[in-house]
Amino acid sequence: MTAAAPAGLTHEQIGALARAVSRAPSVHNSQPWQLLVRGTEVDLLERRDVELSRHDPRGRDRLLSCGAALTNLELAVRVLGRDCHVELHDDVVATVTIGRPRAASARDFALYRAIGRRRSHRHRFYHGRVPAAVHAALIAAGETTGVRVVAPGRLDRLAQLLGFATRVLREDRGYQRELDLWTAHTHGREAIGDGVPEDALSAEIPPAAGLVRRGTPVPDDVVLAERLAEENLLFLCTDGDTRADHLAAGAALQRVWLTATAKALVGSVLTQPLHLTGFRARLVSELALPGIPQAIFRFGYPAVPAAPSPRLPLGELFPDGPSGGLR
Repeated sequence: MTAAAPAGLTHEQIGALARAVSRAPSVHNSQPWQLLVRGTEVDLLERRDVELSRHDPRGRDRLLSCGAALTNLELAVRVLGRDCHVELHDDVVATVTIGRPRAASARDFALYRAIGRRRSHRHRFYHGRVPAAVHAALIAAGETTGVRVVAPGRLDRLAQLLGFATRVLREDRGYQRELDLWTAHTHGREAIGDGVPEDALSAEIPPAAGLVRRGTPVPDDVVLAERLAEENLLFLCTDGDTRADHLAAGAALQRVWLTATAKALVGSVLTQPLHLTGFRARLVSELALPGIPQAIFRFGYPAVPAAPSPRLPLGELFPDGPSGGLR
């Protein structure tokens, strides 16, 4: 007797997937993704019209963002009680094939519940080191084939490199104009739209500043190294630098971030300096990294609450509007 084919998704289930994807982190909160639902197949699409020519000229951070959205999509499918299979493609980010009923794990539920609580925390953390066991759990959450997660050594050299990058980005007028355009002057928990909310930005020195603006202070290397020593930093590195590597790094980054959120930690991501010519090669050489750095994740216990980021209406996640996602 032939087994019954997996059932398609209901409108309510598609809504659950869309909400999970919409809450993924993205470069400048640009939300560069869409969904196309075809029966038991869900395509995650990359919105190539979202361009950040100064910050992300090659679209690497856009793919990291899509990788994070893919992690959320997979978690949402599993929490719906369905198995899923993921295939990466060149024309779409990935196709997630919905399988037969399968109970979600306790870990899947914990990470899924963290999706709505995750925030970008661009401020200093509460003074206090993260326990070693928690630190190890975050590293384990991101480790996968082709992706390595490591804590940096040689903070003196890292301070010199980040200080240099901060000065370059602060004086780059084109970059600063683009960042101004992507700064969202929105407030409140239900803000609609995209861009980085003004309330979420910080006037502190790196790395707490997160995004370098015209007024970002640049301390000397000794002070910056002292600040770095107070931080908890992880580098996500890949063996290669291809489209698949960028997606894998983004998916791993989101697993790390959700694991941190589930453990009452907050975090933010630094990618700005990694786009400067030769900067990643210098990091590999100076810090003896095990691969090409794709993102820097900083995390800790919050000293102040983080502002939520606005989100585009769920209908915009579908190429032809909400009904266009049901095919």
